[in-house]
Amino acid sequence: MRSGELVALTGGTGFVGSHVADALLAAGFRVRALVRRPGSVAWLEGTGVDLVTGDVRDASTLPALVDGASAVVHVAGKTSARNEAEYMAANAAGTENVAAAARAHAKGAPVVLVSSQAAGGPSLDGEPVKCSDPPRPVSSYGRSKLAGEKALRRSGVPFTILRPSAVYGPRETAIRDLFVGASRGVVPVLAGGRPRIHLLYGPDLADAVIGALRRGARGETFAAAHPEVLDYAGIAEILAGLPSGRPLRLPVPAAVIRGAGHIVGALSALGKGPPVFNSEKAEEMLKDAWLCDVTETQVALGQPFRTDFRTGARLTWAWYLERGWVRDRGGKIPVGEIR
Repeated sequence: MRSGELVALTGGTGFVGSHVADALLAAGFRVRALVRRPGSVAWLEGTGVDLVTGDVRDASTLPALVDGASAVVHVAGKTSARNEAEYMAANAAGTENVAAAARAHAKGAPVVLVSSQAAGGPSLDGEPVKCSDPPRPVSSYGRSKLAGEKALRRSGVPFTILRPSAVYGPRETAIRDLFVGASRGVVPVLAGGRPRIHLLYGPDLADAVIGALRRGARGETFAAAHPEVLDYAGIAEILAGLPSGRPLRLPVPAAVIRGAGHIVGALSALGKGPPVFNSEKAEEMLKDAWLCDVTETQVALGQPFRTDFRTGARLTWAWYLERGWVRDRGGKIPVGEIR
């Protein structure tokens, strides 16, 4: 793709999507983004992104988004829902709607789908999962993301799929709770600190999207994560080093996590919104390893995963401090430029 071409974007008001929008603009593309509520455009405000009102679950709203686009980047999706049907409506049917709109109204335009590591499932015997391995999702969310991938593959449009690990960084509001805990003097060490995972800095994922657009759609699926392997104990150690005052590292056994999942899930069922945590999410968290092989991705997409967690955590902490999302009475950490 060349600078000046139009990219249609879903999910642009969210954490990952807003970083993708920033990266697209920085690369010289024009961006048209789908927004559900025109009065609430979040991080897109003042960026120059063209806004179209709609929802991926409503196919009739998508032609206006993709018409004339040279590419479509599909980030929108549900990460929490009350049941599997809600996940499927957003992540599977929503992807099918986006692909159908691209096929009908942006002929030849490739679709880059930001899926999830959950679609492939956790590691077996501690070995990194490859995208060529048979998928083994273990949650409603993972099954819905895999269903979205399948819908895109059978749509007939050119595509690239990215499967990111857990993503953190400026603007993120879920993993942020660990940073907030550190600022208040407590860092949890989950499940004995043993489970191993990858983490991915949000702007690095946006760079991977740019790499996929530059490479061109070849029907490929790529794992997306920084290659370093982190265990929960190591993550806690890095988080504990962020505030000026050393916080307490609090062991949280697996049984407590499971119990919290059941209790919070039950209480959420009584409310109107989707559960922020439940037993299914607890079991995902407690898997021994969520590891993937990103060697192929690094080579194919121009080495997008550059930010290790120690660096990314400091950048994120500084961003949170500047905006008052966390507080550190000892002052800020000098980290230079923050993306």
